[in-house]
Amino acid sequence: MLTEQENILSLSEIHKIGEHIALWRPLSTEQREYHASQAILRWLMGGNQSGKSYANMLDLAMVALGVHPYRKTPKNALYWAATESWEMVRDILWEQYLDKFIPKNRIVHIDWGSGKEPRKIHIDNGNIIQLKAFNQKRVSFQGRAIDGFYGDEQCLHDFMGIFQEVQARLLKKEGFLSWSMTPIIPQMEFEERIAELPETDAIFYLDLNDNRISRGGYISDERIDAKIADWADEVLLTRVEGKFSSYLGAVFKTFNRSIHVIDPFEIPEDWEKYRGIDFGYSAPFACIWLAKDGDDNWYVYREYYKNRTGIQDHIRAIKQLSGDEKYRSTVADPEDPEGRADLRKAGILNIAADKGAGSVNRGIELMQSKLKIKQNGKPSLSILRPCRNTSKEFSVYRYPDNERTDHPVKENDHCLDAIRYVLYTMLKPRKKGRVLFTA
Repeated sequence: MLTEQENILSLSEIHKIGEHIALWRPLSTEQREYHASQAILRWLMGGNQSGKSYANMLDLAMVALGVHPYRKTPKNALYWAATESWEMVRDILWEQYLDKFIPKNRIVHIDWGSGKEPRKIHIDNGNIIQLKAFNQKRVSFQGRAIDGFYGDEQCLHDFMGIFQEVQARLLKKEGFLSWSMTPIIPQMEFEERIAELPETDAIFYLDLNDNRISRGGYISDERIDAKIADWADEVLLTRVEGKFSSYLGAVFKTFNRSIHVIDPFEIPEDWEKYRGIDFGYSAPFACIWLAKDGDDNWYVYREYYKNRTGIQDHIRAIKQLSGDEKYRSTVADPEDPEGRADLRKAGILNIAADKGAGSVNRGIELMQSKLKIKQNGKPSLSILRPCRNTSKEFSVYRYPDNERTDHPVKENDHCLDAIRYVLYTMLKPRKKGRVLFTA
């Protein structure tokens, strides 16, 4: 049984708690610390087959059975457990884990759904585990107070809405949350939360390599090596260590929030400042403010991002955000001459971005070169933390799936286009004697 002491359990004790709990041992110190944590919100991040779901569901079984060594179980407690769909509830949460972890003699009754998935598991001590599916969306997570919530894998249906509902359900009983996942898709709100972890939260990382037989795990080294070899470079950090990384087909594979997104600071007055503008109506209109220091390092320090709004409203917002700052240049998309003319009429002088043949790919290459880490451990292009849309686009901008093309998908690129306009127009090699118009 999970304990710091070496106890010999009787057959009756094993019968009561089940062999999986009785014989459990952690794969790593990190896994043991996860179970021992008293944090209100525990996040268990792990690579594929790292044991994250196993540990999370085992923790649920122990607390529901009243045998958790680190948490007291209240009387007649209600625990929710959820994953993406009812099929996954049945095939993963139940068949792979809870059906094995909860002894049959401890189950009084199970309420079954139409797909033969358990909806409620009634335990002989009066506790109930209620199963839910994320794809039932936010409304299904409203209702009564609960003592604990166990989530498994990323929520692909209104993560923040469901997370907020669960937090509300935990308030009355001062309950806790435990959520395990491999972060395959970008989720800005969660990435920002773990970047500045609140005092209520604790995060733990389980590494696939800790599940090697050679390290005392359960999977052969050969199988793990073969699986790692199959994964693309941009998803290795996620698939192995459970950390947010680049995503399959990512254009900016070297972009890493922990490196390229930095805390805000006051931009010195003597730094050159620029604005980049990408027009849009149904698609977002984006204005990006960049500053360059004396060592040719660039900083995205402000953004404006809005759709379905008229150009005059955009102009008012840009002028308000700009204040009395002076700019070396404002570079705008040349494909909207009327929009550029409206900017000029309002006193926002601008030049057309260089969009010659091949400029998109060459501009991307230029941006990639600025993202590279230099010998001092820092990149030449950084994004200040308030610029959420910019950092999101760097994460999710990608090439099409299963298509041989060097042209990225034309979405999630509005802030990136505005940055590219400035960098490529300002930094591309020019004919001797050419002078750029500044504004």
